[in-house]
Amino acid sequence: MIKKLFVGTFGVALNVIIYILVILLAVRVITWSYDFAYEVFGDRPVAASSEEIVPVQISDGASTDEIAAILEKKGLIKYKYAFIIHVGLSQYKGMLKPGNYELSPSMTMDQMLAVMAGAGTAETSTE
Repeated sequence: MIKKLFVGTFGVALNVIIYILVILLAVRVITWSYDFAYEVFGDRPVAASSEEIVPVQISDGASTDEIAAILEKKGLIKYKYAFIIHVGLSQYKGMLKPGNYELSPSMTMDQMLAVMAGAGTAETSTE
């Protein structure tokens, strides 16, 4: 009788723990998905109040994937793949030019894209 009660209680407790873990995982996935989508469509800077200037060199023939990796490594964007999707959906698709740029974490993705596409202020290479 005690063994049955223990097994039943243990089973219920295990079910509760599993449900809690599933709910926590679902919340985590939903939160990440929202954050990622906001990065793609929201166009917000990584650090709005930053005054830091970050030099970025884009080599000739660099793909959007390579540019995204550089920007992510330098802390200018949060998610590499959100940047790639944003570029693909923007007016700057296929327009990014090689050169040396001075970008800031306070810039939005569209502002960075404008600079790298030649529509904004940048120090471009003359090599």
